[in-house]
Amino acid sequence: MLFLAVFCGFLAENQREHMVEHQREKTYMSSFIEDLKLDTAQLNSLIELRRQSVRVLDTLFELINSDQYIHEGHTLYRLYSTPYWDILSFYPNDRTMQQLKNAGGLRLIRNQKVSNEIMNYDVLVRNRKEYEPLQVDIANQINQDIENLLDPVTQYQINHLADSIAQLSTLVERDRVNVYIDIPEKMDIPPLQKDIKRKLLKNFYTTKSLFIAYMRANMQEKQLATEVLELIKKEYHLK
Repeated sequence: MLFLAVFCGFLAENQREHMVEHQREKTYMSSFIEDLKLDTAQLNSLIELRRQSVRVLDTLFELINSDQYIHEGHTLYRLYSTPYWDILSFYPNDRTMQQLKNAGGLRLIRNQKVSNEIMNYDVLVRNRKEYEPLQVDIANQINQDIENLLDPVTQYQINHLADSIAQLSTLVERDRVNVYIDIPEKMDIPPLQKDIKRKLLKNFYTTKSLFIAYMRANMQEKQLATEVLELIKKEYHLK
């Protein structure tokens, strides 16, 4: 009888531990869902910003290549007021993933399919190819070349106004800021030297290529994030 009582107590304790671990697993999965929702929202914004940047870079390329910038200085000032070759990075929300790794919680994920997909997503977002050093160098070159064309006082006034407007709202869109900037329509700009013009056009094209590469990577990350999100919801019956 004593042996039976001890054995039953062992079974009960074992069952209780399984229930506790199962609840922890579900809690982790709920938290991971929230992280993935934040990731997809961030990726949606990045993809749209990169798409806008590509369009503006095309406009700038044509403006410089055709020499229209000489008599359309207001357009150049307006586009340059919020540089579209700025660094835009994706920062995954990894709070749950770090908790799982640091606390040995990965073993709690008993669903092998879910575990594999979570690891695949983590590997994808942490090993994507980064072009930031190259992009920083190119952005500095673009800024230096374009700033040689622009009047620093006018440029300061435009950027100061754009910053003031942006501070009034946390949701100001880059394109919408320019609507409020009053730039004279007739602004002539001195022609670029041929070598500087060639280098500037090359940098615009390279930056556009980088943004397209980033955009494709973001789309891939978004697709996998969405797939993992839906899989977790399905397997754990979560919303």
